[in-house]
Order: sequence, then structure tokens, then C-alpha cells
Amino acid sequence: MYNFAPKETGVESFLTILYALPVYQCMVMAFLLFISRSETGGSSRIIFGVFYVFLSVYFGFNLLYRLKFFSALTYLYYPILPVILCLIPVFYLYILSVTRNNFRFTIRDSIHFLPAAAILILNTPFLFMTFAQKIGYLSFAVEFRKSGPLVLYLLIIYIIAIYLVVNIQLVVYLILTVKKYRKHLSLIENHYSSTEQIDTSWTRSFMISFLIFFIFNNLLYVIGFSQHRIAGVLYTASMLLITLFAGIRGLKQKAITISGLEVIEEIPSLSPGEEASEPAELTEIIRNEKTFALKYQGSPLTPDQKTQLAAKLESLMKNERVFTQSDLTIDQLAERLNTNSKYISQIINEFYHQNYYHYINSYRINEAKSLMTDPANDKYSILGISNIAGFASKSTFNTAFRKFTGITPSEFKNNALTVNSKDRENMKLQ
Repeated sequence: MYNFAPKETGVESFLTILYALPVYQCMVMAFLLFISRSETGGSSRIIFGVFYVFLSVYFGFNLLYRLKFFSALTYLYYPILPVILCLIPVFYLYILSVTRNNFRFTIRDSIHFLPAAAILILNTPFLFMTFAQKIGYLSFAVEFRKSGPLVLYLLIIYIIAIYLVVNIQLVVYLILTVKKYRKHLSLIENHYSSTEQIDTSWTRSFMISFLIFFIFNNLLYVIGFSQHRIAGVLYTASMLLITLFAGIRGLKQKAITISGLEVIEEIPSLSPGEEASEPAELTEIIRNEKTFALKYQGSPLTPDQKTQLAAKLESLMKNERVFTQSDLTIDQLAERLNTNSKYISQIINEFYHQNYYHYINSYRINEAKSLMTDPANDKYSILGISNIAGFASKSTFNTAFRKFTGITPSEFKNNALTVNSKDRENMKLQ
């Protein structure tokens, strides 16, 4: 056996245990994700479970390398580079699985694993080395200046995989994930009138966590700091926290089903019944009207049908005040109007230049303003007003109110109280 591990001291034993913990943690997380897959349809948790299997292999390789079990490493080295190159693509597929309706892995998705497959093929000469050559290569027992062309070739493949391909993946998939995240937010706002119960921060947290993971990992190897004990402790502790955080969020995360909706970009919007006043804004709205006309040119709705549906929608808002229902979705609205959510989305986009979320909240803001200007409602707090208007939380109400009016609810209410007080004084004088 070619194992060169010296007798460990107490500190070294502690470090070895610390290196072993991520392996154990990732294996447990993978197991939990696999056995709980039925709760969310399976695909997202299976993919994330595979991600944790790959992570456990990666951390296991690091542990064996620390222990200098080079005999075992001769079997793991050949697949370890492809495993590392699969980490980021598998993570991206997980993001897709929880943000795309009825996600299924297809042959087309296999393109994400072409770099890993290419490195696996290019690294094949390693299999034809003798056992002694493999041990020498893995243990750095040979001087690379004096080594043969095969060792130099394998070293070049290693450098390309770890320092080039991984970093390219990091940049490319970070951009793709950010785009997917923004698209997912747009889809949610085209479907839900309240997003308090929909956690979208997990994607941003994952991106930041794994960005730190890969940057930290690269820095350790580039600056050669990975051999220091303090660096090993910090690195392993960070990996434990990141993988634990991600695993728990993965176990709690549920895919969001969004039916028949399209993404629209953030555009200048009008509240129901509001006229555009600024020429620049009017020009932008005209431009977007042309965009929507092109986007919905295949819609079966005739101009008369759209006008009728818009009138029914406005009647439902003003007469039945359905916007006061805090969890109102576009599907529920479509059901009330005996149509489908795609047509409702089209009407809101074309007639009001808004997405569903902002359309509903515009009615809620107008309702809140009406309530706060009525002296009979002075007894209600800001939270009470927001609840009556249909907002599920005070924070969401404050954000939406400032977006639509330019001031906070408290400022608006104080202004309303001042006006009401002056009106009452004037009435006394009369």
C-alpha cells in the first residue's frame, strides 16, 4: 500500500475530522433529498441530491489526499475532474427545476455536461499508466521538469479543467442563473398579487453562497495557501456552513407552478384610469404598445373581445373589490371572468402597461389612499389600513405605496390629517 500519512498529532487528528465532516454532511443531505423527493414531484430534489453526491465525492477526494491514501486516489482521480466540472451545471439544472413548470431532464440538457465528458476523454491516458507512475504523479514524487510527456500532458489537462473550464463555467452559469432569477420574478409578478408567502431570496442566497465557494476554492489553490492549517480550518468550516444552509433550503424549497403566463419587461405603467402626462413617458408607452401589439399578434382575442374583457375586469375590481383579497391570483381572477389567465395577462399588459402584481396593487394603493383621507378612519393604524386594502404585510404596503406615490404611507396619512384638521377649523369659522 502506497500510503504516506505520518502519525497524526492531536491537531492533525482534529483537522482530519474536520475534513471528514463535509463528506458525511453531503452524504446525509443527498440521502434526505432522495427519500423526500415525492413531496415535490421528485425532479428538483433528485437533481439536488445528485449535486450533493458529487460534492461528497469531491470532499472525499480532498480527505483522502489529506490522509495521503494515494492507493485509493489512483481509482478516484480519473472521474474526479469530470465530477468537479459537473457541479456547476447540476446546480444550474436544479435552479431550472424549481423555476420551470414540469421540468424534465431532456437530451438537450446533456449539452451542459459536454465539458466534463471532454475532460474525461482527454484524461483517459491516466488509465494506461502503471500503478507506480500513478502514485508518483498523485504524490508529486516525480519532478515535473524531468517527467515524461505523459505526466506533463496530464498536468496540462488538470490545469485546463480546474483553472480554465471551471472559471468559465462560473461566469457563464452565474449570468444564466441571474437571468433565470429575474425571469422567475417576472413570472411570479404576472401570477400572484402577493408574494409574501413565496420565497424567492433562496436563489440569490444560493448564487452568493456558491460564488463564494468557488472563488474561495480557487484562491486557496492559486496562492498556495491551502497547505496552511488555518486556511484548511476556515475553508472546511465555510464549506460546512454553505452546504448545510443549501441543503436545508433545498429540503424546504417547493417548486412554484405558474400556468400559461409570459414574461414582460419592467415598463412605465399607468394606474387604472391614469393618463400619461410627461412626453418622454408617453413616447415610451407608445413604443411598448407597439411591442405588445407584436407580442400578442397571434392572440385569438378580437378588439371587441378585449374591450369587453377589460370592462368586465374593471367592473370586478370596482364593484366586487376582489383586490382586497390578499392572496388573489390571476388564475382565480380568470375563473371569476370565465376566461383563462393568459387573456387576463394580455389585457393588463395592453390596457394598463403593467404586470398582474402591479395592476392589483395599484387598486390597493388607491383604496388605501381613500381610507387615509377619510377622517372616519383615523382610528386605524397603517397596518390596519394596509390589511383592509388587501396587503398581506406592512413592509410590502410601504414599498408599493412609495413606488406608486413617491412618499411613505405615514407621510401621506400625516398630510391627510393636516388637511382634515384645517378643513374642520374652516368649518368652525364658517
